[in-house]
Amino acid sequence: MNNDKVATILVTFNRLELLKKSIKKLEQQTYQISKIFIINNCSTDDTAEYLNNFNNNNLFQIINLDNNIGGAGGFSYGLKESHNQGDYDFYWIMDDDTMPEPTALEELMQVDCKNGVLASNVLWGNTNSPAIMNVPEPDRYWTTGSLDGLNKIKSTSFVSMLVSNNALEECGLPIKEFFIWGDDVEFSRRIIRKFGGYFVPNSIVRHETKNNTTVDIIEENNPNRLGRYFYAVRNKMFMDKQDGIKSLLKNECSYFMLIFKIIFSKNEFKIEKIKNVVKGHLFGIVFNPKIRYIKNK
Repeated sequence: MNNDKVATILVTFNRLELLKKSIKKLEQQTYQISKIFIINNCSTDDTAEYLNNFNNNNLFQIINLDNNIGGAGGFSYGLKESHNQGDYDFYWIMDDDTMPEPTALEELMQVDCKNGVLASNVLWGNTNSPAIMNVPEPDRYWTTGSLDGLNKIKSTSFVSMLVSNNALEECGLPIKEFFIWGDDVEFSRRIIRKFGGYFVPNSIVRHETKNNTTVDIIEENNPNRLGRYFYAVRNKMFMDKQDGIKSLLKNECSYFMLIFKIIFSKNEFKIEKIKNVVKGHLFGIVFNPKIRYIKNK
């Protein structure tokens, strides 16, 4: 087994019981993690109190933020701090509801092509079914490398993503202004375009979500989550603008089709859904955040 140093970046918000389970899973890894950075995104439950009294035996670095800066801000902050505080070769990124199997990290570290992005095999809860929202986007030539048990990808999620220090320094941090949704896709796509990326099926983690569904405003029936779709629409438009006129035209077509579907589909909260989609689209026209880079060591 190699001696590469790995820092884990775990962002949490108001899910203390899941966080406790995730911490235990990290402590059971067969590949030794050098440091676990827990970014508490200004949780309003008992997370801060628990972490402040946590016996971390020098393995954990606890960071309690004063404001909720979203998942995107949490991952960006955590990666920047871990880079500044230690000399790590790789960063293992995950949410607080990510439950890695004991060999999850070891399987990632056994891969030779680690300079870009490596994505774990994310299953839903205790089932053998893929977690739908965390299935990596396959590359057009996805079978490249498949003889080695790997498949090329174009992007993946922050539910178990391994990124090299070299890639982080060369490609920059996640865009914190995304706040939520799409930040992992943009970040991984940016790195993969330069260094490549692979899906590692033997690296298994479990995503403990209530339902095995993807992000879908048509099916959304929780009024407390409707505001998030503003970010989904805005951030998607930013990424499509970066990809050029063809992607932008597809975005426009998808936008009008989505409005049409909301109006004529049988679903709740139609007015609120349309407001968030339209607002996200309008803000997306002028939304132009800059990628922040960190100094090479």
